[in-house]
Amino acid sequence: MKVRLTFACCAGLILAFGCASDPAPSSPQPRLAPSQPNGLSELAGTMVAMDDQLARILKNMDETGFSWENQSLDVHSLLDRHPTDGSMVNRHFEDHAPLYRQAIAQFNATPSAEAFNHVVDACKSCHLGTCPGPLERIEKRRVASDASVRR
Repeated sequence: MKVRLTFACCAGLILAFGCASDPAPSSPQPRLAPSQPNGLSELAGTMVAMDDQLARILKNMDETGFSWENQSLDVHSLLDRHPTDGSMVNRHFEDHAPLYRQAIAQFNATPSAEAFNHVVDACKSCHLGTCPGPLERIEKRRVASDASVRR
C-alpha cells in the first residue's frame, strides 16, 4: 500500500510540474545577452562605444551655440566583432549591421538631427530582431527635429 501511495505521489508531482512549465516557443525570439562577469564581448564593447558617442553628441547639444557642423561618429564594423552569445548573430543582425554603417556614413556626410535619428533608428531596428535589452536606452538617444533640444 505504501509503495502504491509513494508511486502515485511521485507520478502526480511529475505530471503537475511537467504540465506547469511553459511550452517552448514555436519560433526563436530575440533574447537578452547573458551577464558577462569577465567583461564585455568585442561586439558589446563596440556597442557601448557607439552609445558613448551618441551620448557625447547629446551632451554637446546642451552647450550654448551647439551646431551639427563638425559633429561626427566613428564607423564600426559590427560583423567582424565576436558577440556575447553566438546565437545573437543571426540573419537579422547580418542584414541590419550594414544599414547601421550606412546611417553613420550619411550622418558624417551631412550631420543633422534627422541623420542622427537615422543612426538611432538603425540601432533600434537591429536590436528589435536580435537583442531587445537596450531598446529603451537606445530610444533615449533620439533628438527633437529642431536639433537644439532632446526629445
